[in-house]
Amino acid sequence: MTRISREKVSHIVADLESRFIAHDAYRDLQDQIDDILYRRKAHMAAGRMPAERGIVVIGNAGAGKTVSTKHALEQHPKISYGSPLREALTVRLETGATIKGVGVDTLDAFGYESKSERNAHSIWQQVMRQARAHKTLFFHFDEAQHILRSKSKHDLDQVMLVWKSCLEYATWPVSLILSGTCELLDLINRDDQLKRRFEPVHFAPMTYAAHGHEVVGVLEAYLSAAKLGRGQSFQAASSVQRLLHASRYEFGLTTRLIIEAIKIALLEGSASVEQAHFATAYRKQKGCVDALNPFIVENFRAINTGQLLGGADLEAPPVKTRGAA
Repeated sequence: MTRISREKVSHIVADLESRFIAHDAYRDLQDQIDDILYRRKAHMAAGRMPAERGIVVIGNAGAGKTVSTKHALEQHPKISYGSPLREALTVRLETGATIKGVGVDTLDAFGYESKSERNAHSIWQQVMRQARAHKTLFFHFDEAQHILRSKSKHDLDQVMLVWKSCLEYATWPVSLILSGTCELLDLINRDDQLKRRFEPVHFAPMTYAAHGHEVVGVLEAYLSAAKLGRGQSFQAASSVQRLLHASRYEFGLTTRLIIEAIKIALLEGSASVEQAHFATAYRKQKGCVDALNPFIVENFRAINTGQLLGGADLEAPPVKTRGAA
């Protein structure tokens, strides 16, 4: 294969990154969204406005929760994600988020400028008025675990009160989709009413036995899009097992590593992706020595793939002064 320019490789990689490949957890999420959406539309057609339900999407970092949730909402044929209706709205919570701050960010997402002197109650009243004006059916709060950390019992009670109010708002209830780490369940489980209103979708870590075929399918789809083959060195079942272990068995991290290996193969002008390309991709991501690279060592399962700079000597060499022995 002829070596191609870095600029052209960047376009190929950007195309791969923009592709979405559905998997089991994503299809579970789609089903939950459909259940809520079509139930809501049926009630609205009959002139009813009952309280809504929510979805809590949980999983480890790198599981693909954020991308999957946004894709499910953005690409749904019966949901207007952008202007003018904004039937679904995504707000990403930052570290140290407060319920007042989330309300302000939600108003900003609507394009409504809030007054900083308002208290949390009045801000959320305005949020719900905006939701009714824009016919909003879903609030998606991403990285929602940030609202749990370093909060007093009073603050956490306020969070639960606001979330229940969104679901139960008399004139226009809004369903909540909360995506984040498993810490989210701690807050949901604190309140029996809230617990009954939410249904979980778990982006669980993959296993080779259950998901090996799925990973192979994802790999082949990306290779086909990049017009590359699967090299002989990456044909064995152990190669896919190495890929899963290197990606901490998380779907999102797996796709990221596949794309990085493809990029390296393209830059080298290779016609296929080999295990060495995955080894280089992993080395680039982690900064590890070869003895801690799961695509190189025999006992790859013994490697802690959650660490950066594994085995690297971080000590600066001593600086010799003039005249030193």
